[in-house]
Amino acid sequence: MRHFPFFALATALFLPVWLPAPAAADTVVRVVVTNITKPGGTLLAGAYSSPDTWLGATTVASRDVPVAGNVRNGTVAFDMPLPPGTYALSVLQDMNGNRRLDTNFIGIPTEASGSSNDAPAKWSAPKFKDAVFTVGDQPIELTIRLN
Repeated sequence: MRHFPFFALATALFLPVWLPAPAAADTVVRVVVTNITKPGGTLLAGAYSSPDTWLGATTVASRDVPVAGNVRNGTVAFDMPLPPGTYALSVLQDMNGNRRLDTNFIGIPTEASGSSNDAPAKWSAPKFKDAVFTVGDQPIELTIRLN
């Protein structure tokens, strides 16, 4: 019993070293999707943190937002909480529920999609570097136009 005070003091001094630091609180990213011309389907939004995962299945965060009941004047808005960092965001309007961007026989998308910063996607998929934005500790708003 006489070693208990030493053990309690050692635990109190060194326990914080062993505990992981608390994760940074998520910041609200308000996503405003414009130019929605079809009333159905689901908006599939994915946030990516690196060019290696860009437009793939591995996302930092994702949201599924039904268009019906949420669209107002061709616009749908939703929140996507993200920890502070650098990201690129992609949104597609999945009209048939297969959870992927459909294309025609020569590879041109047949479903509407868009990316943060309205990164261009004329003859190929948008580039991660063109879609990158930074999340800090204050809420931000992104507008993404579907094409």
